[in-house]
Amino acid sequence: MDFSPCDTGCNTGGPRPDRPHTFFCHEMGACPDCKTEIEGRVVFRDNDVMRLYLCPSCGQTEEQIGDDPQAYVRAFVGRSLVPEGHTGDWKIKQTKSTCPSCLDLLVVDVVINEGQVFFDKDCPKCGPSRALVSENAEYYVNAYTYARAGTEPHSFANEAQAGCPVDCGSCTDHEQHTCLPIVEVTDYCNLECPVCIVDNQYSTHLDPETFSEMIDTLIKAEGQCESVAISGGEPTSHPNLLELVKVASRPEIGRVVIITNGIRLGRDRAFAQAIKDSGAYIALQLDGLTTSANVAIRGRDLVAEKQAALATLKALDIPTQLIFVAVQGVNDHEIGDVIRLFLSEDHFLSLNFQPMAHTGQGGGAFDHNPLDRITIPGIISRAAAQTDGMLRESDFLPLPCSHPQCVSLTYLLRLDDGTYLPFPRFVDFETHGSLLRSSATLPATAEVQDSLNDIIHDVFSRDDEIERADEVLKALRRSLDVMFPRRPVGPKEALRIGEQQAKSIFIHHYMDAHDFDLERLRKCCHHYPQADGRIMPACGFNLFHRGAALGEGTAVPDWATNAPRGAGTASSELPIVY
Repeated sequence: MDFSPCDTGCNTGGPRPDRPHTFFCHEMGACPDCKTEIEGRVVFRDNDVMRLYLCPSCGQTEEQIGDDPQAYVRAFVGRSLVPEGHTGDWKIKQTKSTCPSCLDLLVVDVVINEGQVFFDKDCPKCGPSRALVSENAEYYVNAYTYARAGTEPHSFANEAQAGCPVDCGSCTDHEQHTCLPIVEVTDYCNLECPVCIVDNQYSTHLDPETFSEMIDTLIKAEGQCESVAISGGEPTSHPNLLELVKVASRPEIGRVVIITNGIRLGRDRAFAQAIKDSGAYIALQLDGLTTSANVAIRGRDLVAEKQAALATLKALDIPTQLIFVAVQGVNDHEIGDVIRLFLSEDHFLSLNFQPMAHTGQGGGAFDHNPLDRITIPGIISRAAAQTDGMLRESDFLPLPCSHPQCVSLTYLLRLDDGTYLPFPRFVDFETHGSLLRSSATLPATAEVQDSLNDIIHDVFSRDDEIERADEVLKALRRSLDVMFPRRPVGPKEALRIGEQQAKSIFIHHYMDAHDFDLERLRKCCHHYPQADGRIMPACGFNLFHRGAALGEGTAVPDWATNAPRGAGTASSELPIVY
């Protein structure tokens, strides 16, 4: 497929350049100079298939391994076809993962068994282990066909020297810029969630001056960001949160999103009104609608408090994204209910499912079976089964912006009667792949305008083949009129005016010590900016640089660097705990 960059235009520094190649996968090989066995990056450059190495002895080297990228992809997909009658594991490739006990990096076999994908590991110190990576091998393999060239930031924090993931920050070998920066502004929280992926120390609020410097660094690297997420801990416990929102509300940033459990929003209407007045968006953690789900995932019954937060968000019409951490056998039966809730209100813009990552102070110790867990295809199948045809498995496609195993998504067009229809029902994404982007809503860009015009012509010509074609045409024409008025539109307004035309459902699987894949980390586009100037790929930071990857007290590897937790407190007094 031909995909354009997720967002190349910016107000500062000109367009970000594409990488000079398309990163496809990791593959073991040998350094062309010293012949040391080493893992390399398979990339497509022009019409050549290359394997790029960062050799400890020779530095950057490369070799050509083919002259037809499309043939390479076909062969890759073909080797995953398990012969009829074969039993047991069918090896399709190798990559680097982690020992689930000591976190050492290992070369592991990627195998198919009974239609599922596993990592087969053997740590010299801890022995063999095995982990489920995908519940659907066909989805896993076909996702690779969505690979596309990444986009470079304007500047990198580190040169690639020791290799991934040691050089995180991000380094010159990283394959994607920052699509979603997540700034952790406090390590205080009013909950102790059993699934928490961070290591709250109750020690620091990021001061506004340091936060401003971090935003400056981010804009220097990126030029323009569609969204900046403020997280924690619980960010509403930060005594100067509204000042941080003001700092981040600058022309180069389209949205400021506060990721919150919502407890304070439901209790403090004046605070919620101040959030509304600030122009910030809310990303509300909503892991189900029942007591049992809340107790298992968040540590106590939050049903009433979540309902209070939802009521406040609706009353104040605050643009909202919903975040659902899915845990096998705990709340996966509530996926359909949350989808219906999401589609019922106009102020809900995006729904983000996150299959649980067993990492962090809580999540690293959460009882689990690495061979029986929910993955991206599992979310898709449950969404289809629990929504009575509203969603189908074919409505979801891998996001090519990140590594295609990281995220799956669908966009849903709002029809004039208030219902929604998934874009894959009427869009040929082989032709219009540029619509697949790391964006909560469809932005009003010239690229999207061209795509929508082409889609209108296509739907008109195939109206007898397309479900609800007349309604789709009316909705598309309405969307064009609203999103592209006959007057100049700035970047922030371009985001806002597209928000009521379509919704999105994302499925983002963060990695843990069981399913960590160095190949995926290389193209991560969700990053944590740090006070020391680094911008850290999320899963590498969580596993190697943060601490508590396997639960409370887990040390970082001896090669990793702990990022500073902040630069002083914002207040000499402890925050009010809501």
